Amino acid sequence: MPTTRRSLWFSLQAKVMAAVLTLLIVLPAITLWITDKSITRQTRDSAGQALTTSRAVFVQSLANRAGGLVARYRNVISDSRFQTAVRLGDVKTMQAHLSELLEEFADDTEALVFVSPDGKYFCGARRGDKLSLADFARDVSGPVRVALGGDVGTGSQVLGDQVLNVVAVPVVVPGTSGLAGVLVAGVHLSETVLQQLKPPQTEVMLLANGTVVGSTLRGPTTKAAVLGWANSAAAGAPAGEDPEIQEAVIKDEHFLALTGDYGRTASSPGFHFVLLSSYEQRLDALQITWYRVLGISLAGIVASALVVWFFIGRVTRPLRELRDSAEAVGRGDFSRRVERFSNDEFGELAVTFNQMTSNLQNSRVELERAMQTVKATQEQLIQSEKLSAVGQFVAGVAHELNNPLTAVIGFSELLQTAQTDEKTKGHLERIAKSAHRCHKIVHSLLSFARQEAPVRKLVELHTVIDEVLEIMAYDLRTSNVSIVKEFAPTLPQIMADPHQLQQVFVNILGNARQAIEPIQQEGCIVIRTHSEEGWVVIEFQDNGPGIKPQHLARIFDPFFTTKPAGKGTGLGLSLSYGLIQEHGGKISAQSEPGHGATFLIELPVASNTTPSLRRSGTPFPFAAPGAPTGKTILVIDDEQWILDLASELLRTEGHAVETASSGQQALELMARRQFDVLVSDWKMPGLNGIRLHEHLLATHPESAKRTLFMTGDVVSDTFQTFLAEHQLTCLSKPFAISEFRSAVARMIRVNR
Repeated sequence: MPTTRRSLWFSLQAKVMAAVLTLLIVLPAITLWITDKSITRQTRDSAGQALTTSRAVFVQSLANRAGGLVARYRNVISDSRFQTAVRLGDVKTMQAHLSELLEEFADDTEALVFVSPDGKYFCGARRGDKLSLADFARDVSGPVRVALGGDVGTGSQVLGDQVLNVVAVPVVVPGTSGLAGVLVAGVHLSETVLQQLKPPQTEVMLLANGTVVGSTLRGPTTKAAVLGWANSAAAGAPAGEDPEIQEAVIKDEHFLALTGDYGRTASSPGFHFVLLSSYEQRLDALQITWYRVLGISLAGIVASALVVWFFIGRVTRPLRELRDSAEAVGRGDFSRRVERFSNDEFGELAVTFNQMTSNLQNSRVELERAMQTVKATQEQLIQSEKLSAVGQFVAGVAHELNNPLTAVIGFSELLQTAQTDEKTKGHLERIAKSAHRCHKIVHSLLSFARQEAPVRKLVELHTVIDEVLEIMAYDLRTSNVSIVKEFAPTLPQIMADPHQLQQVFVNILGNARQAIEPIQQEGCIVIRTHSEEGWVVIEFQDNGPGIKPQHLARIFDPFFTTKPAGKGTGLGLSLSYGLIQEHGGKISAQSEPGHGATFLIELPVASNTTPSLRRSGTPFPFAAPGAPTGKTILVIDDEQWILDLASELLRTEGHAVETASSGQQALELMARRQFDVLVSDWKMPGLNGIRLHEHLLATHPESAKRTLFMTGDVVSDTFQTFLAEHQLTCLSKPFAISEFRSAVARMIRVNR
């Protein structure tokens, strides 16, 4: 009898071990195989998506380069020296001038050719002996024909082992009738330029006539291997189509390759290019990870088998009772108790299990209460993270917006001072006013994200609404959306920031227009205002499709949007919600699907003790210059339009102005001459404003005292401390002409 029981016990243990080992081996093996295949596919797909993006970036970079060349040679034909040479009509004079232009363009410009109005070669100049002017003039006949028709002709041309960007610009001489000729330029797309244009982690090869005419690859053997692959891929591709992304093994390295044509038009043959992206390192890392996981899995299987073998004999007999009791507890029966069946560890397990059920019964209520607290805390953390993301995003783009806004505001003000008709002055004033409003919008978004209090004054709400409708009149009219104003005859004034209210109204009206346009041929938005018990109420009611119930509760959440990708950010209504709350008001939405939507805004009426409304005059007053003229001023900024604007403003006051696009260039200029005032940007690549000032403190202390900083970025606490420590001034972009001139004048007076 004992022998039989022992045999049965061992047999059961063997069966359990066999099942456990099977699961421990088969499941990890399947999981590892599926994971390996999935990660390998994802790695390749990710690399392929990156390569597709790189192709678009590379083509766009080539287009941007072509656009820059067009702008350059438009300026050349407008130059008085060039116009004089064209008027003379002398071959030697024109050829000498073209040679001088080649020297001025000390870059990759290979040839300049002038073609007469009848399309014949007149004269030209070239760099070196590789390029034949006759071949060049013959091969660029396509862009020349376009230029003879009055438009700028562009294209790409392969001559020998060079790829040239071709620009043909029609030449018109003032005071003469008709076309005077065509200036044709051929600019070499060199390997140095390719290094600048290529996307990161991508190599580029240019092909023409089955040979390599440009490449960022190193080594002739690598180029030859890629050329052989490209010719084979092109031969196997369908006629008229480029191959899809393909895998290529070149010199035992795995690449993803993508080919394409650029500049191939009816007037230009263009060239063929190959983009290569290596994913060998990713495959190696994946292989190493696979071996590590396999080793860990094998060790886990061995350890698990030993543990299971040890415990199966201990838990088989009392397992059923524990299982039944555990199932009862799982169903919520915490009154179930296990009988202590032995005095060893399993007996202690029974006692512990009984204590556990008692504790679970007591903890269940506490756990439910804690879960409610955790859920509320989680919602608060999520909202805080969303607001933090908004603040970081806006702070990052503020600098990129404020720099071009400075140029828009400054040059529009300069044009207003010119001798122009009243209609043009009105247009310029609108440009300046709109640019200033863009700056206000950025500032409002920063204020919302950082929970800063807005700057408020007495506001007439109807005036703010009318200004918004004037700004949006074109969009509403072209979308066939009419506005019905049901304004109260009289409406109390409110204490608010009008620019922030404008942003709220623009967001609501813009959303309504976008919702109406796809479904209504003639849309309508009704705007109602009235007052009640110390509140001013504004309603925006549209006849659009309405808002779904599941979306209505989330429309004010940051980044929530029902618009397609690329059509909205989900920040508009979230921003509006924050602005209205900061004004002490309320905003809500009501809607039924198919019956439009209504947005209700309530704002508190201003108290009787509030100061009367102050009306501003022109948005950018022009202050008379109050500083002596004839000073030498150095302006330092990495944005060219800022340098142009500052130079124009200061030279009109009689100052001698030098400009530098970097801190290093500024030091080179200061080594040759002294300047009365330095105007420097704070954030610049390379030697920034702070490092430049520190260098001046060590080498030119007097120049350091005469420094005026300017910035379009959000000023950090560190920079504020730096300004206070050195008693310096920082002018925020965008600035009006009067602000800039006043700041420079104060700097001149202080350091006189």
